[in-house]
Amino acid sequence: MGTHLQTEVNSETHDILKMLAILRRKSLKEIAREALEEYAKKHKKELEDLIQKDSIWGTIGVLELEEEASEREDWGTVEWQSE
Repeated sequence: MGTHLQTEVNSETHDILKMLAILRRKSLKEIAREALEEYAKKHKKELEDLIQKDSIWGTIGVLELEEEASEREDWGTVEWQSE
């Protein structure tokens, strides 16, 4: 599937998400995942624009990542080497 994320929300947000899950006959996990995916999609263009404007990202080549790079097992893993 993907990477795991664990967080907490206030009781009002939890209650709303729980009610949506019941009404839509989905798990709370599915509702939370859909909300996070929608949020990420909504802000993706804004993030890409900011990255393109910041010369440091161009220098390190972040815009040249593979399209599905985040789905790899080693995504986000930093390998350190001693000098």
